[in-house]
Amino acid sequence: MKKLFFSSLLTAPFLLSSVTMLFSSANFIRLLDYIFLIGLLFLIIGSVMFILQAGFFNAFISSSKHFFSTINSREQTILRYEGKNSETASYQKEYPSFKKILLLGAVYFSFSLIGSTAVVFLGY
Repeated sequence: MKKLFFSSLLTAPFLLSSVTMLFSSANFIRLLDYIFLIGLLFLIIGSVMFILQAGFFNAFISSSKHFFSTINSREQTILRYEGKNSETASYQKEYPSFKKILLLGAVYFSFSLIGSTAVVFLGY
């Protein structure tokens, strides 16, 4: 099911562009703009998912938790009473499909870039 979803997302702009080419060049340029924006959105979403999955913010989160726990005397008392140390928790989130989203974004971005270059140089 997931494979069908991603393959339909991949083929939809190409199908729309082939249908749009039959009507007028202005619609084709507008379609290329939309494909570019969709590709850019997929690239941003995939990049954010990659950054979260890599654990880029783990050091910042653990440092801020440690800082605020040392400032708060009540938190220190609770930790001392419970016998807990400030352990480093992992804030990683697993995203199984971020590579597919990045790939879709790159394909849409490349297709719109090639299409826009062809429109400019061929003079449509």
